[in-house]
Amino acid sequence: MLSRAEVRQLKSAVRRVANPAAAERLLADSVRQGHDKLALHRYLALHRIDAARCAPYEDYCCQVAGRLPGESLRRVLRHAGWIG
Repeated sequence: MLSRAEVRQLKSAVRRVANPAAAERLLADSVRQGHDKLALHRYLALHRIDAARCAPYEDYCCQVAGRLPGESLRRVLRHAGWIG
């Protein structure tokens, strides 16, 4: 589990330089902790940066997306910048 300080540093690296390793660490941590919507959001962020790194998380995130009610899924997609 990542510490709050580590999460802040990784999020900053994702925002500042689109660091794929940082994005993947955040995603892996969210999956490990069972934070489904957050994991899906981080999956979408990683997909924008380096889609090839998403493969190990694709099934999990597709299952999460399939379980979410329509409005919740739209909210995640909107927040991640995938829809307007």
